[in-house]
Amino acid sequence: MPFRNRSCAIGAVACTATLLLATSQASAVEELNIKSETSVRTDQPAPSAADEQALGTHQKHLRFDIGARTQFVNNKGFDPFSKNDVLGQLSLAASYTVWTHDQLSLAGLVGFDYGGASANIRSDATSLDLRRFTLAPEVRYHVLRLLVLTAKVGPTLTREAAEVSGGLGTAWLKTGWKFGFDATAGAAVELWGYQSGRSNKPRLWVTGEGGYGWTAPMKLSFVPEDSGAVPQRLASLDLGELSVAGPLFRVTAALSFW
Repeated sequence: MPFRNRSCAIGAVACTATLLLATSQASAVEELNIKSETSVRTDQPAPSAADEQALGTHQKHLRFDIGARTQFVNNKGFDPFSKNDVLGQLSLAASYTVWTHDQLSLAGLVGFDYGGASANIRSDATSLDLRRFTLAPEVRYHVLRLLVLTAKVGPTLTREAAEVSGGLGTAWLKTGWKFGFDATAGAAVELWGYQSGRSNKPRLWVTGEGGYGWTAPMKLSFVPEDSGAVPQRLASLDLGELSVAGPLFRVTAALSFW
């Protein structure tokens, strides 16, 4: 019996030692895993001050503009439709940055301008309706994080509708699609937005640009469908050629997203 008790005691001690050894090994493995995970998390770099100051979404974004386009048209064909040679239009645009390199970037822009002018020729009322579509690349350069210089040249397609309403209720309408171009340069200033270039929040901008716009001429020869149905004085009307060309400026407010 004493021998058996001694054997049991030795067996119990051996089992206990084995369990302690296994437990210590498991603890060591778990501690090693924790250290490894901590090392992996530590190896991932935290956002640095340089990252926070990078242009990021100040530069690469999707932007929507709304504002006014004003053009000064010194053309005899425009005189019957305006009293001061000024053509004002609502201006809309959307652009997306497609390429960046340091402070320089390139954006693709789609624009739409809508507006017109009206006046009188003796007893006749005149009106001109213009709808211009623009597709252009825009080069942008960040002088500062919040200040961007811009320049673009692009083709335009304009629908022109000239109308003359006679005193006897007779109206002539001349429409046409004309190609042209806009060439402008200006600047954009960020008025509101998070300083960090990593922010995805919207940013508010104001832009201003000036340049020159040209649209191919359209002949303003009005001929009624049935000249015998109207008095001879109104049988035909020739106002020459209309070419919407001249210096322009545009001011817009814009929101950028990313």
